Amino acid sequence: MEHDYKPKKTDRLISREEDENLLIFDPDTGSIKVLNETAALIWNSIDEKNSVKDIVDIICRENPDEDRKTIEEDVLRFLRDLQEHSYIEE
Repeated sequence: MEHDYKPKKTDRLISREEDENLLIFDPDTGSIKVLNETAALIWNSIDEKNSVKDIVDIICRENPDEDRKTIEEDVLRFLRDLQEHSYIEE
């Protein structure tokens, strides 16, 4: 996945906050994905304007004590997971 790639959410998904998590519901499969705070921040940063690099920058600003390389790897892994489940378009 290139750093200039700007992910786009799949239109069919429904998301809502519940307690301290974000739930993403896929009506086509009936599956629900539960996102923790960091994953929710990544999800909410996916807006067709932010590139992968922009999203990494956002997460780094929110977690200044964390290693940038580790954050980048985690963001890429999460985005690939979203792609594999067709939650974001390729």
